[in-house]
Amino acid sequence: MTSTQPTPSRTANRFAWVDLAKGLCIVAVVCLYAHMELVTVFGQSGWLAPWAAFAKPFRMPDFFLLSGLFLSAVLHRPWRSYLDTKVVHYAYFLVLWATLLYFYAVFVLGDSPESLSGPVKFFKLWIWALALPEYMLWFIQMLPVFFVVTRLLRGASKVLLWSAAALAMVWPGTTGNALVDEFAAYYVFFLTGHFCAPWILRLADLARANRARTAALFVAWCFVNQWAVSAGLTFRPGLDLAFGLLGITAIVALCAWLADVRGFSWLAHTGANSIVVYLAFLIPLTLVTRFAWAGGWPFGIDALATLAVVLGVALPLGLHRATRASLLRYLFERPAWARWPGAEVRAPRAQSANPRTETAPEAQPSPGQTPLPLQTGDLHLR
Repeated sequence: MTSTQPTPSRTANRFAWVDLAKGLCIVAVVCLYAHMELVTVFGQSGWLAPWAAFAKPFRMPDFFLLSGLFLSAVLHRPWRSYLDTKVVHYAYFLVLWATLLYFYAVFVLGDSPESLSGPVKFFKLWIWALALPEYMLWFIQMLPVFFVVTRLLRGASKVLLWSAAALAMVWPGTTGNALVDEFAAYYVFFLTGHFCAPWILRLADLARANRARTAALFVAWCFVNQWAVSAGLTFRPGLDLAFGLLGITAIVALCAWLADVRGFSWLAHTGANSIVVYLAFLIPLTLVTRFAWAGGWPFGIDALATLAVVLGVALPLGLHRATRASLLRYLFERPAWARWPGAEVRAPRAQSANPRTETAPEAQPSPGQTPLPLQTGDLHLR
């Protein structure tokens, strides 16, 4: 049974909720892709369907808000250092994992038979996969754009910039360009995390200090969010922004409340390593689904949905732990050669909320070390 008594270690750490929020959101992302995969293969996804719909208003907005939450600490670094940690870092993982997933889709899943029509076609589709990444890698491509644009516009009026981002988000219609449309849909939440960081942290403190009221308000929000989702209000221009911000508020408050509850260290660990899960969850998720289909899964769709989500979260974390001493660690660590030339080398600076799962979101190699640890603190996801 989960205890509701505060623990000294978490009470002393007012930022423990950040890892919990990232963990909750990455689990929600895995659930979304498990839902889509099960619907594709089995035609249904069990409990994942209503959960994916319920989580939509806050799932990606909260990830982008958390991405911008601590940006002010690094925004004024020299350009070389900034580009190294905010662009080159993500470019390495984008190229690596887009290539891996392209080969996986072609040779394992058989989802792109046209790629095997000839070497020219294979190469063209691979380049296309890098330019317009499929699956979840769109976020790896989008986040550096947010970082660079925000750096370039740091002298602009915060009110005008946020208002313009909000207008772009609620503006009806799309351009048909994935990069532009994703930028318009989520930049406002990234800016909200960046501009409103002091108020967000204050909200978390208030939620922890007023536990009974926080619990009551969260339950009330659950009913409101479910009603809005069922009524289709979360898809209407303007209301999607409002319910997104409301959902973000609820998740911040919930995770601040959970920071003092025993039994959620696994969620904090998942959040502290969210990028590991994000990069690698698709392969075990699709494999278990396809094997279940081929073998005639006998236990019902809800059990399969649960298994797919659990393996999608647990196996990447296990792989990350198992490969730390091998060359396979570069699946999740950026090697020293993948750096911006002349970028400033900084000592590791941990931002993990949980001291037991402390990571270095923007760590640089210390003397005698070559790999650059993955920026787990910056990754957060559709």
